[in-house]
Amino acid sequence: MPAPFPRSSIELDYPLYALDFDPEDANRLVVGGGGGAGRSGVGNKIVRLPAVPFLVVLSTLTYLAQTVLETASNEELRVAGAVELSRDEDSVMSLAVGARRGKTTQLYAGVNSSPADVAKGTNHHLRTLAVERSKARASAGVATPEAKIVELSRAALFADPDADTYQRLLRVSGSVGAAATAMGKDPQIAVFEAATPRPRLKGVMELPREAEDLDILQTGDGEHQVAFCYKYELYLVRIGKANGEPELVFTMPDDHGERPQFRSIRYLSPEFILAVSNLPKRSGVLIQGFRLPSPGHEKARIAATTRVPGKISATALAVANLSPPPAPWAPAGNTQFLIAIAGTDASISLYTLEHMPSTVLNLLVALHPMYTLRGVHGQDNITGVAFSRFVAPKTHARAQFVKLASISLQKTVAVHSIPLIKHVDKQARRGKGPPRPVRYVVAMRSSAPSSWPLVLVLSVIVLFMAIVGQAVMEMYGKSEPIIFAQNFLPSWHGTLLSPDHRPPGFFENHVISKLAGGKAPTAGETMVLFEAEHPQAAAAGQLAKVLAADVHDSDVHGPARTWDQLGAEERRIWRERLRETGAWTQGMGESVFKGILFGQIAGAIGHAMAGE
Repeated sequence: MPAPFPRSSIELDYPLYALDFDPEDANRLVVGGGGGAGRSGVGNKIVRLPAVPFLVVLSTLTYLAQTVLETASNEELRVAGAVELSRDEDSVMSLAVGARRGKTTQLYAGVNSSPADVAKGTNHHLRTLAVERSKARASAGVATPEAKIVELSRAALFADPDADTYQRLLRVSGSVGAAATAMGKDPQIAVFEAATPRPRLKGVMELPREAEDLDILQTGDGEHQVAFCYKYELYLVRIGKANGEPELVFTMPDDHGERPQFRSIRYLSPEFILAVSNLPKRSGVLIQGFRLPSPGHEKARIAATTRVPGKISATALAVANLSPPPAPWAPAGNTQFLIAIAGTDASISLYTLEHMPSTVLNLLVALHPMYTLRGVHGQDNITGVAFSRFVAPKTHARAQFVKLASISLQKTVAVHSIPLIKHVDKQARRGKGPPRPVRYVVAMRSSAPSSWPLVLVLSVIVLFMAIVGQAVMEMYGKSEPIIFAQNFLPSWHGTLLSPDHRPPGFFENHVISKLAGGKAPTAGETMVLFEAEHPQAAAAGQLAKVLAADVHDSDVHGPARTWDQLGAEERRIWRERLRETGAWTQGMGESVFKGILFGQIAGAIGHAMAGE
C-alpha cells in the first residue's frame, strides 16, 4: 500500500549517517556521511539537496565538487550543492544547521581528522562551513539556484581525547551548540558558542558514561539548557555566564531487573521534553513526555506516555512543533507536535501530541498514533530522521506541508511531505474577545487506541465465569439445567447436591439412562418404569424380575400411573427397587419422578392389603 503522503527520493554514492534541515528554510536539507579514512572507493561527503528548491549535502573526498539542482515538485529531489572532503579523513558522523547571516548559512559537522593527525594528538573534529546560495542563473531556459559550500574553520573541543574518540552527537540552538563523544575512554560533552565562524569553547563536561543522545534549547537571553541521557538516566545542565553541574532529573524504575533504556530525546518546550526508550528484549518502544523540574519539584514527572508495539527498537527520533512560539524560550500555546520514530524493522512510526496551555498547569494530551511508513528505504537500516521547521504563513491560500526526511546506510534520501490543515480551537469561538489566530495541524487524524480489544477480553472473561457459575449451580442442584453440565460430569457428581435444591429434569434423565440404556423420549413421549423378566433367568427357566424403562405403550406395558397416583406403599417399594439398581439416591429427592409413569410392580398390592 503506497504512503498517503507525496514522496521524493534520491540515491547518493556514499553511506549516510547524519541530516538536518535549515531552521530558516524548509526547502533546504543537509545530509552527510562517507566511507571513512582509506576505505576503497567510497568518499566522505556533505551534500545539500533542494526539495523545491531543496537540499544541501556535505561530503569528504580528494577534491572539492559542487552541484546545483532544483526540484520542481514534492515528488522530485535533486542535489543543489556538495563539498567533498579528503579521503584521508573520517566520515561525516554528525550535522547541525546553524543560523543564517546575510546570504550565508553556517553548517557544523563532526569529522575526525586523518589517522596520522590523530596519532600526533591532533583531532579537529568540529568543522564549520558556510553555504551561500547565489542568484539563480538561466541554463537552457531553466532557473537553477547555485549553492556554494566553503569551509570556514576546524576546531578541537574535547579534552585529551584518545585515538578512538569521535564526535557522534551534535545539536545547535541559537548561538550555542553541544557535541558529545563516542568510543573514547573518557565520555564528554563540549558546549561551544556558534555565533562566529570559529566556535569558541564554553566548557567541557565529564560524563560517567557515554551519552546516548542530547539536545539543547535556548531558555532566555544568553541562557541555554542541555539535556542528555544514557541508559536509565536523564540529566539537565544549565548553560549561561556560569555553567551549572549536570542534575539527574529522572531514573527509569526497575521492574524486576528489566528497565527501558533511553534511546533519544528532544525538547518540546522549556517545560517539556520527549524521550523514546527501547523496551527489554526488543519488545517495543516506549514514548514518554516529561514535565521538567519546576519550583517545588526536583525531579521530572511523566506527563504523557504510550507504546509503539511490535518486536522493534528505536534508532532515531524527530519532533516538529506545528505552531512554534516567536522565541524558543517563550511558553508554548495551543499546538500540535508531530513525532517520527525510526525502528529496526525499517519503519517510521508517526505520532501526534497536543499541548494545552492553562493558567494552572500546562498539559500534554492525546499522544496517539497517526500512521506507520513501511519500507521507506526497502529493508535498509534508517540512520536518521528530521522534520523541517514549520512556520504558519501570513496568508492561507496555498496548501501547507511539513517535510519528513530520512536517510539510510544504503545511500538513499527520502522526503515525505505531510499535508497540514487549518484549525481553530473550540474555546476560541466562545469568548467575546478577538478570535485566536488560525493554527495548523496534521490533515490525517490520529486515532486513539481502541477500547474494543479490552472490552472483548472482559466480555469473554465474564461469559466464562457465567458458564462456570451456571455449571456449579447445576452441579449442586440450585438451578434448572441450561448448559446441561451433567453431561460432562463424572457419575459421583450427585453426592455434591443439596437435598433442598434438586433439578428434576437432570435426575429424571439420570434415572432413565440407568434403566433404558441411555434411551430418551422425543417430544410428546413419556417414559414408563416397569418390571421385566431377567433375560438370563428366563433362559434358565427361573423367575426373576428386573426394572426397565421404555417409551410408554399401554398395549405393551399395560396401565401406568403417575407418581402422585401411587399409594404410600407402592412409592416405598419403587424407591427401594430403584435404590437397589443404583438409579436413584435419597439425595435426589422424589421430585425426579414427577415426569415418569410407573407400571404395576409385583408385591405392591399384596403389601398394601397386608397393611390394611
